Amino acid sequence: MTEADRHPNDPVLMEPGWAEARAEGTLQGLRMTADEFLDRPDDGYRYELVEGVVVMSPSPRMRHQAVTMEIIRQLNVFLTRHPIGQLLAETDMHLGRAKGRDFVYRPEVLFMTAEHWARAGDRLVGPPALVVEVVSQGSRRYDRITKKADYERFGVLEYWLMDPERDAMTFWRLRAGRYVEIEPEGKRFASEAIPGFVLDLAKVRKIFSR
Repeated sequence: MTEADRHPNDPVLMEPGWAEARAEGTLQGLRMTADEFLDRPDDGYRYELVEGVVVMSPSPRMRHQAVTMEIIRQLNVFLTRHPIGQLLAETDMHLGRAKGRDFVYRPEVLFMTAEHWARAGDRLVGPPALVVEVVSQGSRRYDRITKKADYERFGVLEYWLMDPERDAMTFWRLRAGRYVEIEPEGKRFASEAIPGFVLDLAKVRKIFSR
């Protein structure tokens, strides 16, 4: 679809140039509140709400899914033994509002503390303790710049970004309201958002090369 073909009230496609438009404050597309967005019927596509504008993301590929499942597997093993919170996958989360506009993201994996889970209703409102994103085709700038800035702004304690194509893993931790990149210790990464959990990076990286 070209720019000329797109109706101004269509969802924005996550394609080259849209992130720049968002940074410049010129992002145009179908606008919704968080309530309207979360009440929409499921049509099988993957959407997120960025500054009140509906954005359509590409479907994940096989390696992307395999990386996600390995991280979920490791987290599930730990949380089964230490039930200190709730793990969710591909779940809409209403991060909050800024300048009167809502942000609803759908990360691959998120972790909520037991306290957050206990007060949650049918919808996740407010930042989780941990968000994991896996870079898919065309999403690198979106994940590394746009989402990082918003996760930082709304107070997600840790943000893990997995980039199989570049054989890269980046871990950010909130310090005094700003993200600081944390270097793993060897082949392991010890989380503070999930106290006691250590991610086995070698098992994740093994999937990167497939």
